[in-house]
Amino acid sequence: MGSILENKIFISTRPETQSAELRSLLASESAQLLSMPTIEIRSKQLEEQDLLQLKNIASFNWIVFTSPNGLKFFFAALFELQNNYQLPKHLKIAVVGKKTASALVEYGATASFINAGNTAEDFVADFEKLVNPGDRIFFPVGNLARTIIKDQISKKAECIQTVFYETTCPKNSDEKILSRIVNDNYAMIVLASPSACNNLLHLLSGKAEPTKLRLVCIGQTTASEVSKNNIKPLVVAETASSDGIFSGIIKYYQNQQL
Repeated sequence: MGSILENKIFISTRPETQSAELRSLLASESAQLLSMPTIEIRSKQLEEQDLLQLKNIASFNWIVFTSPNGLKFFFAALFELQNNYQLPKHLKIAVVGKKTASALVEYGATASFINAGNTAEDFVADFEKLVNPGDRIFFPVGNLARTIIKDQISKKAECIQTVFYETTCPKNSDEKILSRIVNDNYAMIVLASPSACNNLLHLLSGKAEPTKLRLVCIGQTTASEVSKNNIKPLVVAETASSDGIFSGIIKYYQNQQL
């Protein structure tokens, strides 16, 4: 008897470099993952005020990385400024999720605080307990970042949020994969962010009925955005990771066989 996912074709809207793990998991069950990124991530030219914050990084008590992208583009800017990745020894690092924490290794740094979950909501309650009144906290983020953590911690400490990268819709998309979606020749489409959802709907505008799309969401934040567009996702991962997405897909098809 073959795998429950055998010959099924899934479509990832994540950047190509972020799809390898899920592709491997699906391939282990004889399924295929096609890549059609609906977001493009690029560095942002820092303004003078932003550069000043970076130059004065020693004035902060904490730096908070909410995603691997924020971490990547922050350290790229830091290296450009000082030709190394070294942070002040007193500066403590907090990260949202184990995946972001593991990315620190490349820069010779370790986190003082890693929250158990993968969302801002999971993070903020526990992190707030570690912050002292009057602390200064630096948030390197993207242009579409939510402000849940900053808004809550700002009641207790000074928070500076600086945009280091931008998330945009790609200028070009794979027309063959778009056609596959329009012709309903796929199993599910994987979404890992609200912006991926909105950009997908933009690409399919006038070509496909949104409510008929079969969507997998990496977590509740993305699922909420999907719901705002009157679409009910087939799968919402219990943990915001490739493993979580894969497990959710397997569970869905198992339930379909009952």
